[in-house]
Amino acid sequence: MQSQVESFILGKIEAGEWPVGEKIPSERDLSIKLEVSRTTVRNAIQALGTRGIFDRKIGQGTFVLRSPVSQAGPRPSKGTLGYVICKERSARKPISSEAFYFDVFAGIEEETVRSGRHMLFTYLDEGNAEEVAAFRSFLDKVDGLVVEEARDPAFLDQLERSGVPIALLAPTATHERLDCVTMDIGAGVRKALRFMRGLGHERIGIVNGPLGNESARVRFAAWKEEMRCDESLACGGDGWSAEAGYAAVDALIGRRPDVTAFFCANDLIAVGALSALAKHRLRVPEDISVVGFDDSELARHSSPPLTTMRIYSRDIARSAVKRVLERIDGGALPAVRLEYPIDLIVRESCKEVKNRGK
Repeated sequence: MQSQVESFILGKIEAGEWPVGEKIPSERDLSIKLEVSRTTVRNAIQALGTRGIFDRKIGQGTFVLRSPVSQAGPRPSKGTLGYVICKERSARKPISSEAFYFDVFAGIEEETVRSGRHMLFTYLDEGNAEEVAAFRSFLDKVDGLVVEEARDPAFLDQLERSGVPIALLAPTATHERLDCVTMDIGAGVRKALRFMRGLGHERIGIVNGPLGNESARVRFAAWKEEMRCDESLACGGDGWSAEAGYAAVDALIGRRPDVTAFFCANDLIAVGALSALAKHRLRVPEDISVVGFDDSELARHSSPPLTTMRIYSRDIARSAVKRVLERIDGGALPAVRLEYPIDLIVRESCKEVKNRGK
């Protein structure tokens, strides 16, 4: 129904019945005329607003800013690509402190510079109406967009209708008309757990990130499915930091001293886990094994160096930018889905269980 309202409005503008600069009928009048709810009309106007069709003036109404006919042909270049991470305000940190996001940031910047453009970065809370409304000005500044961890289908609809070339990176929600570059996190978790079980570990704890985050929920579901054990071996959930990993493992060791290995949701958490185990005089890997996730610099330089799951974050980022650039240069292209593997990197933090099989 919303798409029909949008088509009606665009038809009026293209026919010249609602010329540029003129105020359009109110939401109430349009809802009566079209026999739809005011909410449907409002959503249609907001969606067209993201495409630069309207200028909404508080207390005055909605005015036609430009005709969709005038947007035919190539968009004028702004010389800029955008990178957006969809994350609630309360969960945001400086991007330099988040290893995975920072690697993605670096990959996007490399390809953006190579294309002769600059990069703009922002966080966005899709559930915050004010942020979504303000995001329109961000769209006006970019030639294309890489959007990470998008999860709201209605927001993706708005992005698709904006006409800005877009690639989704590791989204929770996908869109049939938007390109997607991603990886199978659940498969990566299962691969890590099967490696540890192959060493004889059966009591493998998970040190997870916050379950309010979809990525953490995927990790937990994969661990639970693979291990089929009680949840007393699960800990964490207070953050993705080394401090959170330390506190979680420190507490779990007291409850479950029989644990023989830990799967950690990221490398930062794993580094915190190593510190907690050292406090309890447990040696890694002689007494207990630890596996991280991401293969960040920390994994390579921790003590001992971490066995971890490698996410090809920079390659993923570069692929997303290249797809956006193809859309900028080539116009209409079919949407594609690219899925990267997650590979096990074996280092020194894992060992076969002593007295295995006895």
